[in-house]
Amino acid sequence: MSKFGVLCATLFLLSITQEINLFAAEKQTTAKKKIYHKGWIDFNKNGRMDIYENPSAPLEERVKDVLSQMTLEEKIAELNLIPYYEKQDSLIRAKIRLGEIGALLKANGAALNLSLQREAVETHRLGIPLMFHEDVIHGYRTILPIPLGESCCWDRELVKRGAALAADEATAAGIQLTYAPMVDVSNDPRWGRIMETSGEDPVLTSALAMARVQGFQGENLKDKNTMMACVKHFAGYAALRGGRDYQNTDFSLRDLQECYLPPFQAAVNAGVGSVMCSYTSYDGEPVTMNRFMNHEILREQLKFKGLLMSDWTTFNHAVREGAAADGKEAAARGMNSGLEMDMSSSQYSRHLAKLVEEKAVLASAVTEAAKHALMVKFQVGLFDDPYSYFDVKREKQTLLSEENRNLACSLTTSTMVLLKNQDGLLPLAQSCKVAVVGPFASDKTNLLGSWSMQGRTEEAVSVAEGLKEVMPDTDFDIVGCKFDGVSKDYIASATLAAAGSDVIIACLGESVGTIGEAVTSAKISLPKEQIALLKSLKETGKKVVTVLFNGRPLVLEEVLEESDAVLEAWYPGTMGGKAIALLLSGKENPSGKLTQTFPRHSGQIPLAYNERRTFAKIEPMDLAEGPQFPFGFGLSYTQFDYSDLRVSNDEIHIGDSLKVSVNVKNTGKCTGREVVQLYIRDEVATIIPREKELRDFTSVTLAPGEQQTVHFTLPPTAFMVYDRKMEKVIEPGVVAIMVGANSRDLSSRKIVIK
Repeated sequence: MSKFGVLCATLFLLSITQEINLFAAEKQTTAKKKIYHKGWIDFNKNGRMDIYENPSAPLEERVKDVLSQMTLEEKIAELNLIPYYEKQDSLIRAKIRLGEIGALLKANGAALNLSLQREAVETHRLGIPLMFHEDVIHGYRTILPIPLGESCCWDRELVKRGAALAADEATAAGIQLTYAPMVDVSNDPRWGRIMETSGEDPVLTSALAMARVQGFQGENLKDKNTMMACVKHFAGYAALRGGRDYQNTDFSLRDLQECYLPPFQAAVNAGVGSVMCSYTSYDGEPVTMNRFMNHEILREQLKFKGLLMSDWTTFNHAVREGAAADGKEAAARGMNSGLEMDMSSSQYSRHLAKLVEEKAVLASAVTEAAKHALMVKFQVGLFDDPYSYFDVKREKQTLLSEENRNLACSLTTSTMVLLKNQDGLLPLAQSCKVAVVGPFASDKTNLLGSWSMQGRTEEAVSVAEGLKEVMPDTDFDIVGCKFDGVSKDYIASATLAAAGSDVIIACLGESVGTIGEAVTSAKISLPKEQIALLKSLKETGKKVVTVLFNGRPLVLEEVLEESDAVLEAWYPGTMGGKAIALLLSGKENPSGKLTQTFPRHSGQIPLAYNERRTFAKIEPMDLAEGPQFPFGFGLSYTQFDYSDLRVSNDEIHIGDSLKVSVNVKNTGKCTGREVVQLYIRDEVATIIPREKELRDFTSVTLAPGEQQTVHFTLPPTAFMVYDRKMEKVIEPGVVAIMVGANSRDLSSRKIVIK
């Protein structure tokens, strides 16, 4: 055949192939359209409305129906949670079409996730929708302060609104479940993940856990702006030795019940839909394989009825640390312990079918796990409308909206803690000349903090930008540098600028790379170069305001010596610079209170306000007594006076409630918000009592000269302790009732429980 003939034949075949493909595509499109009906979707494409496809049918019946139609392999697929990577897009889509994936994480964006969802709904035999997960830890695109910073607002409603903001943005970008809140209780600031916690106290952490779950999940999980929360890390992850992440833990059942479990119980009581297991162990066994933890504690004691998942590749870690011979053994032990969804390791998808065949795992256990995995999909409405979360227009309107930025700014100002304000240096006079120096003066890279995910550095408001916006009539000389740029030359130039100013603002702190997961620091103080800068600034004779950016308590003795005022800003998020400016200018009054004790030296760690009492409290010989700043501490531009602490009865019977009241008066010159804290202490108990324990808190906003009576009611549960048998009881005896501004400065009354 001639070349021309070959060409013609080729073109003819291409034409025929194209027509066949077009016909097939048209046929497929027609088929797709046939599954969509008014008020329901024919997910299994059988031409009739099955129970699981009926939005009006009871939830339990819908789940039961779809389970009855699933093969063992399809049930296992629902337990397979894998990450999405763009470079693996084709492979992942193929797995979706084959029905091998139940959920995805790291897939972000309404358009992308809509296309992935269509692959599942329109090609899978049963059309089971995918669920999209993400780490929405402290905001999605509009980044809020890190959780440790956010907790310093001590405001349940504000924290709830912050979580709702994050849910609104994340759902607009196609996400239905977040790996938050983290409710681990820690007293070791060397641990990098302390920035994700709400501090050292189980009562405060429990209150904020409940607020965050309510904020994420809203009144109805099917609302398009709500998302399922996943409380983590169950349980005792923060009990790490030396603050070294991923180390195995060693803590008692008493520690578990008194300290680590209450926030999980609060989250369960708030209706949290899912729980994530800890990387670490209990009693020498990884939590992901620990039936005592996953069944007896989580299911039976806490009454959790949702989905239990692993952390990232946890089964693989178990093999590496010698807790399982291989992935197959890890999968068997995980399923038999009650662990349901496997994140990223794919050990369930590889081995569960064979394990069921070998009777090493019961088929009923797989079915129960799949039931919970399907249940959360029904709860968020994916079987009613699998595409409701993928609205590109809504995504564009919602992410980083003006409303969200304003709320973020309001929340951020409430989280910052004024640690020092000598001679009332703050707020700054509007007419003064101010030098703004240090690595955080113009920096945006570190403002967002760890786990900021979809946050964009360029969208953050720097300190320099915030000051210029809020104080336009003030003369600012901005002399910033990169974090690693605090050289001798920079110190000289910054000091020169400072010498010509009235006040110096030194913006100092930790690089974001020194805090977060898999990070531990033995030294928790500012870099020596920053201390050298601070000393040089102080030598100018000018007043120095230090603004701190960090994700943990720091040792601050040198900072306090060289500063006239110190503001703890944490990693403040997108609106950090503006929030700082509002506080420094006096347009907002600081009201944040520490939720973590600040030590004088790392040698005091671990350190917490609620340690058990001892007959002889021996402090380090080379340190002043006690912490640098106690739990609950925070200054204001005004002053508050506490008086007339009262209790409803000096004697109560076991099972009685107690009413407590105290007068709080603003004795200063400006309006301010005060967080009023209530603590108790058993004077004598069967188990050595703690120094004090937070039991409740509230806040009041008072104008100058205004007084308000603050009321608390302590229910009988507030006086409960675990006895020798680890049973919760109320013991008769003397209890101190203490109310005040922080865990150190308290008024006290004693009552008798009979």
